[in-house]
Amino acid sequence: MSKQIGGSKMKLLIQTTITSSGTKKGEFLAADVNTQLKNKNITTDIKMDTSSNVRYFLLTADEPAPGLKTIFSFKVPDQRSGNVEVHYLHDYATVSSSIGLTVNPTINFSGVIGTNVASLGTYLSFDTKTGDFIKCNAGVSLSKVDLIASLT
Repeated sequence: MSKQIGGSKMKLLIQTTITSSGTKKGEFLAADVNTQLKNKNITTDIKMDTSSNVRYFLLTADEPAPGLKTIFSFKVPDQRSGNVEVHYLHDYATVSSSIGLTVNPTINFSGVIGTNVASLGTYLSFDTKTGDFIKCNAGVSLSKVDLIASLT
């Protein structure tokens, strides 16, 4: 379903997709409704249960700038489930980072730079509560016609 709003000066096209599902366990019926709204490069996904409670919310902005994608998500009622992600994709590099929307969030970062011959990558996870790196991984790869080598 799509609806066009506006006059000759401004047009807003919103595409809407609604799906539902249900599961029966004995006498209990669990159902949910998923709604997806799209407007240009922004997609909103909302999942609701039979009591009209929002169970999941996801907002994705695809290409707000060339190669960039941002994601905001959370689950209800879990107040600690909020998360913001940023992804950047380029021909020779990619970077991805995420941060939890909590008092003491964990920050994750990964990045790779390289070509089909050589590449270098890393993954870092930092706990802001303790001030420590939870994970710190790195790797390098070299690939030739007669040689493939990697070190992590």
